[in-house]
Amino acid sequence: MLLELDDQIVQSTGLTPEELRIELAVQLYEQGKITVGQGGRMTGMGSIRFQRELGKREIVSSYDKEDLDSDLNTLSNLFQ
Repeated sequence: MLLELDDQIVQSTGLTPEELRIELAVQLYEQGKITVGQGGRMTGMGSIRFQRELGKREIVSSYDKEDLDSDLNTLSNLFQ
């Protein structure tokens, strides 16, 4: 899916497109709508860097079964 935002809106935030992606992912994570793994993929940061970003913002990471399954899937794909 491609999300398009008006250039004026993007410019008015003072954020780069990458920063906006991170902000959106962080908000969705805080609301419980996405997992750490999904946030990592959404931002292009990967799970570990996304968790670090959450830590910088003092957002508690809840690592659940879905996160574990996502990490196991990633590891499995890396070693095939």
